[in-house]
Amino acid sequence: MDKKAAADLLAILTSQNELLDSMIELQKLVRQAVTEKNWVDLDNNLFKLNELTEGFTQLESKREALCCQICGVSGSQQVPGMHQVSTMLPEDLRPMVKEMLHQVRRKLSASKVENDALNDYIRITKEFLQEVFDSVIPKNRNTVYSNTGSVIKPVPENLLINTVL
Repeated sequence: MDKKAAADLLAILTSQNELLDSMIELQKLVRQAVTEKNWVDLDNNLFKLNELTEGFTQLESKREALCCQICGVSGSQQVPGMHQVSTMLPEDLRPMVKEMLHQVRRKLSASKVENDALNDYIRITKEFLQEVFDSVIPKNRNTVYSNTGSVIKPVPENLLINTVL
């Protein structure tokens, strides 16, 4: 086993760990900007978050290629799992790689929770606003059906509200 490949894997996992720290902080700022309706901050934070996401994706591609190299798997085969890769690592680096992988997975879970919280907030707000609009705006009396036969709920195409929600 090449120690350099194992050290590179540890470096990639460390970089992913650091990127996830930044991403989680930005996700919290995005949620805060949405709840405070600060659209400029939201736009800036989403831009930064997209850049970090692209960086994480590039690191993930490098990690997968390195895992294939460590396990001797060709590009057309399935990427080996980290458990299989860890069995191929030198004994002295194995605990550090496993710990860093554990931290990355934990932070990915935290990131998912933060995304779910924001998605729930947006979904609930959208449903609330749709109910308000449905009760305020007169509806079409005609029933409209989709090409599959299900009823399509009429929604206004254009609406101008002269107040801040």
